[in-house]
Amino acid sequence: MPKRRGTSQRPRALGVVAGAAAVVLAAVGGLAWAAREDDPATVRELDSYPAGGPRPPGKGAWFGAYVDPKGGDHTQQGQIDAVTDFDRRIGGPLDLVRSYYPWDKPFPRDVDQKFAAEGRVMMIGWGGTATESIVEGREDGLIRERARAVKQLGRPVLLAWRGEMDRPNLQKEIGSPKQYIAAWRRIRGIFHDEGASNVGWVWCPTVEGFDAGRAPAYYPGDGQVDWICADGYAYPALRTPEQIFGSFLTWAKNHDKPVVIGEYGAEEQGGARAEWLRSFGDYIRRQPQVKALAYYDKNHRHNKKTTMYYSLRGYPESMRAFRELAQSSYFNPDGRRRP
Repeated sequence: MPKRRGTSQRPRALGVVAGAAAVVLAAVGGLAWAAREDDPATVRELDSYPAGGPRPPGKGAWFGAYVDPKGGDHTQQGQIDAVTDFDRRIGGPLDLVRSYYPWDKPFPRDVDQKFAAEGRVMMIGWGGTATESIVEGREDGLIRERARAVKQLGRPVLLAWRGEMDRPNLQKEIGSPKQYIAAWRRIRGIFHDEGASNVGWVWCPTVEGFDAGRAPAYYPGDGQVDWICADGYAYPALRTPEQIFGSFLTWAKNHDKPVVIGEYGAEEQGGARAEWLRSFGDYIRRQPQVKALAYYDKNHRHNKKTTMYYSLRGYPESMRAFRELAQSSYFNPDGRRRP
């Protein structure tokens, strides 16, 4: 979620065989994930998995958004109504729909099934518990339930576990980069055990984390990640897209992965946002590694004193510029939208 404003090294794992019911986690320059509880005799040491989830478009990029429901109606029908209205405004269905779930709320739900059945890519954000609890195995049952539910969806999805993990205000929850990577490996290992191969794993820190040099330490490794992602905003000023995303995309070029801009947005700034959106589109067209992007259409309350007014609804010129992007051939690779 929006906040104010190297190279990777794959962890090396050491497996340990333990007693019949033990779940073992060990570290040698990194941390390994443990075997399934019903197969304790073999502790696998996987540093990589076959890529899962949706295949990126061959040309161009999927056009997506998170659309905040009107009046705060976060029921499933409220979410459907919000996306349907947004589709109308841009001349056809979004290619990618973002959703967010706290740690203990079941997903996917019927609304996710509906959007996925319509041929859209669902990008699900999931987080909200301490990595220490995951690493110690206390969350294995819940993780297994989510893996089975996502597998039953039967359609490819993008899953961004604990986005923006590099934010300083999350460090109590996240712990060290090694703890984060260990938790990632454990979660992905359980999903792998459950056969949830329809999941594409998205690693998504903030652009500020690349500017400051702290984000790369959290990278789980090329063999653990399917899509590379970052969230970035033109806030408080309309900085150029290159100023916002340049450090991140320079880093991403060292990794042979498709890129998704997980969240982006700007405020109206006296009518200047429309031109900023056009410049953003021009910038992304020059970044062929970017295969998907999702606008954050919400007026986000940062704290009691500050709200970021990112929603395009109610601003005809900005929405017109956004609609132009949505209908351009580059951002409409499957031809889903029409003038």
